[in-house]
Amino acid sequence: MDIKKEREELRKGKTIYDMNLQVGYYARVSTDKDDQLNSLENQQNYFEEMITTNKNWTLVRGYIDEGISGTQVNKRDSFLKMIEDATAGKLDLILTKEISRFSRNTVDSIKYTEYLLKNGVVVYFLSDNLNTIQEDAEFRLTIMSSLAQDEVRKLSERVKFGINRMIKDGKLIGGNLTGYFKKNGKYEINPKEAPIIEYLFTTYASGNIGLKKIGEELARLGYLNSKGQPYSQTTLAKFLTNPRYKGYYTARLTEVEDYKTHKKKKIPKEKQIIYKDERIPAIVSEELWEKANLLHEQRKKLPSRHILNAEEHIKKYKYSCKLYCKDCGAVFIRNGGSNRANNPVWACRTYKVHGVSKCASPNIKESYLDKTFTYLFSNFIKNKKQYIKLVLNEYRNIIETYNNDFNAQDINSKISNIEKQKDKLLDLSIKGMIDDFEFKKRNDKFNVELFNLQKLACDHSQSDLEEEKLKKKLKTIENCLNTKLDIKENLAYLINLLVEKVEVEKVNGDRKHIKLKVFYAFNTPDTLIDLDMNKANSLQCLSSKSLACARYSSVLKCCCVTSMQSRVCSIRTKIR
Repeated sequence: MDIKKEREELRKGKTIYDMNLQVGYYARVSTDKDDQLNSLENQQNYFEEMITTNKNWTLVRGYIDEGISGTQVNKRDSFLKMIEDATAGKLDLILTKEISRFSRNTVDSIKYTEYLLKNGVVVYFLSDNLNTIQEDAEFRLTIMSSLAQDEVRKLSERVKFGINRMIKDGKLIGGNLTGYFKKNGKYEINPKEAPIIEYLFTTYASGNIGLKKIGEELARLGYLNSKGQPYSQTTLAKFLTNPRYKGYYTARLTEVEDYKTHKKKKIPKEKQIIYKDERIPAIVSEELWEKANLLHEQRKKLPSRHILNAEEHIKKYKYSCKLYCKDCGAVFIRNGGSNRANNPVWACRTYKVHGVSKCASPNIKESYLDKTFTYLFSNFIKNKKQYIKLVLNEYRNIIETYNNDFNAQDINSKISNIEKQKDKLLDLSIKGMIDDFEFKKRNDKFNVELFNLQKLACDHSQSDLEEEKLKKKLKTIENCLNTKLDIKENLAYLINLLVEKVEVEKVNGDRKHIKLKVFYAFNTPDTLIDLDMNKANSLQCLSSKSLACARYSSVLKCCCVTSMQSRVCSIRTKIR
């Protein structure tokens, strides 16, 4: 819609109902209760009848969000889809019941209506009689959105007040809980769901399997969640840590930090309300509950399995998202299944999924790729010994410069300053300007500082000992650098650090003869590699790498020296 032009037409007496428009509507309910869903159905029927009975309007579609709060736009999929369609030019007008249905966040209401208007899309809030094509719409929208947002704040406060009142009266908070019925303010065990909880605690406490596997086993036994899906690890963890299953009353375990984001935070254990309650029959014994939760806490402190295997994963899939097909642009994927466990290959995804008819890109043995990049990086770091010596000298200079500066200037200056302050303090005492108690208090403080500085000066004067320590540090650094510069051992790390992407293409249509174009992640000319897999030892670089070597050495030296300086700064901070 041409907003400026249509506003001129409105001034002449034309209405929005007289315009030829592509129209959609947005509806939302914040819960999935029956009365809310009936309201949603009524909204849909009303909007569709309103649009279809107007001969100037064309119904595009409706956008519906069910059981979603209006305070957070990022969780409303249909709303975001509507914005996407409007931006793509599929809509001219969006109908919605009221501002609170569109958003209860003032910033979001204004942001999205302004964005839509800039893209020629008008929003019409029917109950509020507010149309964003009107020139005073922004002012009215700001006021009405603020009222809607404040209503959410008041509602949040009322809910908090109600919960606190229930806690004070000792009432059970919440509705039905998996494994229980709630009846007359008490819990009764649900015989159909209690086995889920019993199986969870018994199996988990055995220590043989984790929550994911338990969810799968429960699904195999026919126990699914309300959506007909296997119980997730998150849900099972909530069951596992809920004290109600051992017959305890719980309240004030978490609280909402911000009513707009709904973000929750845990309350410290000493402020939580947990005690034995006869109104809650235990499904599992306290001993079993404690055993399962102790194991759960221990497992949470352990590194995750995927973290433990991260290094192995990186080595195995070192070329992931690096190799691209020149013909179709698809990424190369690894084929290292049981048949190729010892001889994996990388192939274009299009070729793997659709076959050679869609893309005849070559397959490349991983061993060829490893040899290629080992050769490349070996040329980059061929002056390794000289480079390590240079870095160690840099590090020695940093440490020695710091030590000299610290001894000569810092320590002696501070000692001299404290001695002067002690002399002034003595003068004040002699003149009777401070009493004996104050003199002793300040003098003792100066003596402690003086003792510490003198001790530090004494330690630093032991140059032979410091030199021995420095030699050990340098030896440790040298070993570390040698390890990091071992090309074969650190090939995956170097590829991830240095290579941005590699284009793969056939040479003269031969799938066994390929050309690799290597793009680096730093400012260095690309490298062309000719690889003929029909011949042994066929590796041939087609471009000069002298500049690449020099540039890489410079980059690596800069990174290492910066790292050394950071460590020295850290050492200085600790000493001070």
